Amino acid sequence: MPKLSSDERWKRYNKKLEELMELNDFFGLGTTYYKMAIFLEKEGKDASHLRTLGYKMKLRSQSDDLERFRESGVTKNVEIVATDDSCDKCKKLNHKVLSIKEAESRRLIPVKECTHKYGCRCIYLPVIET
Repeated sequence: MPKLSSDERWKRYNKKLEELMELNDFFGLGTTYYKMAIFLEKEGKDASHLRTLGYKMKLRSQSDDLERFRESGVTKNVEIVATDDSCDKCKKLNHKVLSIKEAESRRLIPVKECTHKYGCRCIYLPVIET
């Protein structure tokens, strides 16, 4: 498979962004912005604006999840779950349980200082009490 030109790769990133916007997939948008940042950085360009957009999209995704959990009336608490290859800051939050209200006010995730190349990938899961 031939190597894509920079312009062609950039077009593909933009097409992916359009698809994710149509789906209101803010987490996917965030990850794509981080991928675009890596691409620009490899070309020796400043990509801080893309990293900021990536963080903001992931923050929106987490806020939307918390709102859905609160509106469901099924749960009052959420648990933060990190991935196996998360950075140390994210791993310290793994399995932390918060009330939805506390999670909304403290905004612990996404971790802005996360060092993973695609930014923070922690999520909130609802805690169902029986």
